[in-house]
Amino acid sequence: MMAAAPLDAISVEDDAGAHTYGELAAAAADARHRAPHGGQVTVRSTPAWDVAVAFAGLDGWAANVYLVGARDVRDPDPGDTHRGPGSAATRWHLYTSGTTGEPKPFSHTVRSLTRTVRAREHGNPPYDWGLLYSPVSMAGVQVLLHALGTGGRLLDATGLPRLTDRVEWLVAHGVTALSATPTLWRQTLQTPASRQLRLRQVTLGGEIADQPLLDALRRAHPHARITHVFASTETGAAFSVSDGRAGFPRAFLTDPPSGIRLDVRDGVLYVEAPQAGAAGPDGFAPTGDVVTVSGDRVYFLGRATGVANVGGVKVWPEQVETVLRHHPDVSDTLVSVRRNPFSGSILTAEVVATAEADVSRLGALLRAYCAQQLEPAAVPAIVHVVPRLTVTANGKAGRR
Repeated sequence: MMAAAPLDAISVEDDAGAHTYGELAAAAADARHRAPHGGQVTVRSTPAWDVAVAFAGLDGWAANVYLVGARDVRDPDPGDTHRGPGSAATRWHLYTSGTTGEPKPFSHTVRSLTRTVRAREHGNPPYDWGLLYSPVSMAGVQVLLHALGTGGRLLDATGLPRLTDRVEWLVAHGVTALSATPTLWRQTLQTPASRQLRLRQVTLGGEIADQPLLDALRRAHPHARITHVFASTETGAAFSVSDGRAGFPRAFLTDPPSGIRLDVRDGVLYVEAPQAGAAGPDGFAPTGDVVTVSGDRVYFLGRATGVANVGGVKVWPEQVETVLRHHPDVSDTLVSVRRNPFSGSILTAEVVATAEADVSRLGALLRAYCAQQLEPAAVPAIVHVVPRLTVTANGKAGRR
C-alpha cells in the first residue's frame, strides 16, 4: 500500500490516547474481515485513527471507499459499485469542500494520493505530524498518508474544540511537522502557544498562499522547511514548492516537477493524473484553479467556480483578499460574492483587524486602499470588521 516502515515506529495519537502500528495492523485485518471483498464502504468524518484503519485495511480489498465529511452528503448508492473483487485498484472517493457549490466526489487511487510522499532522508528521524482538520478531506488525507508512509507519528488534534487548545496540545506532544491551510496558519500564528512550536517542517495547502503569509511563517520558524503542496480533490497530490515564493516556477510547465506534467488551458491549471477520475483521454485532469503567468512565475487567481461577475467584469475574490492582507491593519480577510439586481454581483469583505488598528475608521480606509490598487469592480462594496473568520472542517475560510 505505502512505503514500508518498522511496525513499532508508527503511531496515531489523539486526545483519547495513543495507538501503535501493531494495533493499526490488527484493526486493519478486522476491517477486511467485516467489509465485503470487492464491495463498497463509506467512512464518515471520524477520528484520524479510523481513516488510517480504512487505508491500511481496505486498499486492495474494497472496490470503492467513500470518505464523507459533509453532513449534507448522502450515502453513496451501493449500485455505484461496478467492479468485482481484484479487478482493479481500490477507488478512494473524496468530496470537494462545497465552499463554492454542492460537495462533489472525485475518485483516486492510493498512488495518485501519495505522489508527493517522499521517504525521509537517511539518518533523520521521522516527523511527528500534527493534524488540524478533517481526516477525510484531501488535506487531511495528505497529512495522514505522509505520516504513515514515512514512518512518522500522527498527532490528531481535531477532537479538541478550539484552535488554541489544539495548538497547546500539539506543543505538549512534541509536534515537529504541521500542515494547515493558509487560513488556519494565519489563525495559528495569532495563538500564544504557537511561539512554543519547534517545527522542522511547515506545510501549506488547500488555499492560495500569499507572500505575506509565507514571509510570516519564515520569521516564526526560521529553521523549518516551508513547503506549499499543490493538491486538489479533483486531481489528488500533484507537486510542491519550497522556495518561499508565492505561486510556482514557470519552468514547471516545461520541466515537470517529479515527472508530473502540468499545462495551462484557457487559464486553468491541468495536472497529469491518469489515475484521477477527472482525467481526460490524455491523462490530464483540470484542477479547477485559474492561474496567470507573469515573468518566471505562475500565480493562482482563484477557483474557476468562484469567479464573480461584477457589472460585466470578472473578479476573483482571492485576488482582492491578497490586496487586503498587504494592508498593515489587516490580520486576515475573507471576500464573498453577493447577488445584486443592478450589477449582477457585489463583493463584501470580512476583515480581522490587527490589535493596533482603528476599527472605527477601518472599513472606509480599506475601501479607499482597494480603490488605489484594484479596478472599480473589485473594490468591496461593504467591509465588516469581525473578531475572527469562520473556518470549515476542511480548514478553509467559510466562503459564502
